[in-house]
Amino acid sequence: MDWNEWEELTPTDAAVDQVTKVYRGASKSVTSDEVKESARSAARTHKPDLQRLSDLAKIIAAPDAQYFIVRLGFEFEIDAESRKAGARFSFVRFTALLQSAAHGNAAPRVYDLFPKDLYEGEPRVVKVEFGPEIKAGDVGGSVGKISSDLQVGTVSPAIVAYKGRGEREPRWELTPKQKELIGMRNTWLVVEIPAECHGTRLSVRVEGDIETKWGPIPVAPKERVWENRPSILIGA
Repeated sequence: MDWNEWEELTPTDAAVDQVTKVYRGASKSVTSDEVKESARSAARTHKPDLQRLSDLAKIIAAPDAQYFIVRLGFEFEIDAESRKAGARFSFVRFTALLQSAAHGNAAPRVYDLFPKDLYEGEPRVVKVEFGPEIKAGDVGGSVGKISSDLQVGTVSPAIVAYKGRGEREPRWELTPKQKELIGMRNTWLVVEIPAECHGTRLSVRVEGDIETKWGPIPVAPKERVWENRPSILIGA
């Protein structure tokens, strides 16, 4: 699979085994195929949109690093028959991974990410702010806040974000409140890439839980190994 292609999400083997064991010997047992059919779903990750923050190159504390705002778009859906039977997403996790394009000690990192924690509400603007901790390399002292506005659509699920391990594995966790959790979502990263990295590889994947008549069933892409997933080179 590649960017912008729909990717099937399937129940994990552990989830299928758990459900079939629970109903084994019951008046109405369930087969592994029935469990898989009840949670048929798919996800699509859009090719990331990159914007280099070149206007910061001369004033940041690390002039040999590059900074990018990266927009990550993804969408997900449930098979029509499964939806008719009442299946719905009860949780979605969208994870990215940053890996240095070169071997060495230097590593890219998530400088910031958006949204961090949004809940139900109207369409809103998320402000990307580089705070006073960014120093002016030539004149010293603080450069103050440099900001850019990013429009976010109607917020129906709760969204909580994490920078992840080593600040290189950011993720967003979405939980529906009142509305059904389907459709498209956008998130943003501000990525710091030291010159020694010679760029960074960015990969993403979508996982989640689907509520079915047998309870919540975890679903994931068939290919979960990061090295085998589509990636894009940033800052080479």
